[in-house]
Amino acid sequence: MTHRKKCLAAAMVACVSMLGAARVHAQASASPGRPGRVDITSVDSITRLPLAGASVRLVSVFDTTRVHDATLDARGRARVDSLPAGPWMLTARHARLDTLGVGSVAVPFTVRAGRGVTVRAAVPSVPTLVARVCGSAAPPGTGYLYGTVRRAVRTNASSRAAATVSALPLSAGQVTAQWPDLQIETGRVERTIVTTDVPVGDNGRYVLCGVPTETTVRLRAVGAEGASGVTTFTSSATGIVPRDLVLGRTDTVMTTPSGPQAPEDSGLVDIVLRGAGGVRGTVQTVDGRPLANAIVGLSATGLETRTDSAGRFLLAATPTGTWTLAVQALGYAPRQQPVDLIPGDTVAQVVALVGVQGMDTVRVRANAMARTVLGPNLAAFEERRKMGFGRFLSQEDFAEAEGRSLLDLLTSRIPGVRTAGTGRPILVSSRGSVSLSQAQCPIRVIFDGMPNAGPLNLDSIDPSMIAAAEYYTPATLPFEFNFGISPCGTLLLWSRW
Repeated sequence: MTHRKKCLAAAMVACVSMLGAARVHAQASASPGRPGRVDITSVDSITRLPLAGASVRLVSVFDTTRVHDATLDARGRARVDSLPAGPWMLTARHARLDTLGVGSVAVPFTVRAGRGVTVRAAVPSVPTLVARVCGSAAPPGTGYLYGTVRRAVRTNASSRAAATVSALPLSAGQVTAQWPDLQIETGRVERTIVTTDVPVGDNGRYVLCGVPTETTVRLRAVGAEGASGVTTFTSSATGIVPRDLVLGRTDTVMTTPSGPQAPEDSGLVDIVLRGAGGVRGTVQTVDGRPLANAIVGLSATGLETRTDSAGRFLLAATPTGTWTLAVQALGYAPRQQPVDLIPGDTVAQVVALVGVQGMDTVRVRANAMARTVLGPNLAAFEERRKMGFGRFLSQEDFAEAEGRSLLDLLTSRIPGVRTAGTGRPILVSSRGSVSLSQAQCPIRVIFDGMPNAGPLNLDSIDPSMIAAAEYYTPATLPFEFNFGISPCGTLLLWSRW
């Protein structure tokens, strides 16, 4: 076959292909008199629940001006009648998709003339989502954190409604996350704290991969505009967690501790974090009854107050940015929730506490009571030690302390902790700031889970009385001990009896 004949044959094949495509197009673009029907179903592949209330949009591929909108019912279904034949695209939006960082689900389908078609909109499975966001090499059993970092601004000081947040410019910050990790190797178990930093990208967005499921995570954002506080939460069973953060400003204020001070203790100071923000609100039960005398504070700032008879509280001159509001009341489970504090504004919050069932009064022998109290305390101590956020002294450490004072043992085993004063020495920590280099910061002591009204005379306690001890910096203090926070550090002591 000559070159000319080959070209002619190729042209004929191309023409036939084009005619075939045109015929398919014509068949798909059926006449308006022969529409089709679309039945839409939906499912969340993670929870196996329908996407009730999802917004659905159908757009014609050949004519994008042809649009049909629908809302899925309680069963996650909808029907669209009289839809012209041809190729279409379905997009579904739902709050559940937002919590997974997906945004929307898109499904192509084709309507045949005079026929019905069923289209299924499904949320991808966790492995699919993690692989899509973090890559196929993501470790099994992990997910991701994502969100937006913004800066706290106030556009008009005279208008409370003007308090807002705005997105950061490209790469203007960094998000740091920490969580405990347990590695089991031959003959030993190693507990470490994993620290991961990721930059803030376009419009303040960040994604942090490799987060384990159902673990305690501490999150903080830092940028040129300031920093957020430390937000502590438990990652979900899916490991996919949305968390927005707001940057703010913090001022460090040093105050003299209340009460009489010996001359040699004149260098002691209390450190409180302040700023141009504020938070007010109400603490109540789940059925709406106000809770009086509840303790409300901002974690790791030294700021706290109590609610009045109507359950109201006010914390003024707080740092700005994202912080953790910690609330607890006798007979109720403590609660913490993030709060975004804006310069020049007092943010309103409502906190509902869930009641806990108390034990009936019982009569027991003293040694039995000791075992009853000590058992749960040490069990919880071991759980916190596994997480590894603090410094821990076990029963073995105190058993080996024969002939040594409690203060001597604590200062020798906990870095950055020392004593101050001579007549009645107390524990203090030295802060790293240059402006505080000469200051001595008193450590708060909590004995058997109860805060002390005044300084505890640790020098009078025999180490043999102590079963365990744990020390935390303000950023690592577990939430259940957030009452009476000291920005200088907190020491938990658990007695043997």
